[in-house]
Amino acid sequence: MIAGIGLCAFGTAAFVSGARYAFNLRGATDRALARGSEIRALAAARRGEPGGAAAGPPPWRFRLRAGLVMAGGPPLALLGLVLALG
Repeated sequence: MIAGIGLCAFGTAAFVSGARYAFNLRGATDRALARGSEIRALAAARRGEPGGAAAGPPPWRFRLRAGLVMAGGPPLALLGLVLALG
């Protein structure tokens, strides 16, 4: 019962967060990629690399992974409901 409720909540959260990043709601994808670029630049400066930071992943790959998470959310939530109610 508790595991089913947890799976249902986790599936719902996966769907919502996947949709947020897959469809770039409120600029979530852009902010995450910018934050990653800043972290890579800071790490390169700490290491003293003259060329700067390497390029990060392209936005389409980030959105593709978010879409996969979004697609996996409803089946996980449904499995949680089956376990909780069955």
